Amino acid sequence: MASNKETIAPEIEKLFDGMKKFHEKYFSPSSPHRTLYNELVVEGQSPKIILISCADSRVDPSMIFNCRPGDLFVVRNVANLIPPYQADRSYHGTSAALEFAVNVLEVKHIIILGHSQCGGIKSLFTTPKIIEKKTHSFITSWMKLARPAYQKVVEKYHAEPLETQTTACEQYSLIHSLNNLKTFPWIHKKIINKKVQVHGWYFDLATGSTHIYDQQKKHWHTE
Repeated sequence: MASNKETIAPEIEKLFDGMKKFHEKYFSPSSPHRTLYNELVVEGQSPKIILISCADSRVDPSMIFNCRPGDLFVVRNVANLIPPYQADRSYHGTSAALEFAVNVLEVKHIIILGHSQCGGIKSLFTTPKIIEKKTHSFITSWMKLARPAYQKVVEKYHAEPLETQTTACEQYSLIHSLNNLKTFPWIHKKIINKKVQVHGWYFDLATGSTHIYDQQKKHWHTE
């Protein structure tokens, strides 16, 4: 009869090992980080930043920016998209997270983090066969949020290679999401009153560099 240890998949075993190391780092009595979680438990969370990033497994905001627990309020979805404000009774996960972070936690910064080689954006150009066959696809509906960016790229870069088009679309989509942020009345009000700043950042998987979008000059620069 096989033991429980032998029946655990190696990828799950890796998570268990990681959990043990995490516990040793933050909860061991001798750990210099032990007081961090004590403070977070007693005082609660008070991050100054909400960061909306892609669900892509290669893009971990806390790892990229070397953050500690409690530093970032992170929301992840396919292609780091922000929907426009909609006052209805549907389910709005990203919008709900924004509402909580801005109105309850009172964050000072909203960062949208895009990245290269985004599968969601690529699906606008080459729909995966598994999605093509479905009569209803959550991904197809969700990615309609990026259609304005896609149309802009098709018009402006139609003669360019696919890689150039998808990179442009990733960045245009991020800018479109920045504009959608301002359709939320309570975000727009805080921007006007200088209580909240919004930022657009783009992470390059190949180089590890992060590009910042200058909203005034409307161009990207590397930090």
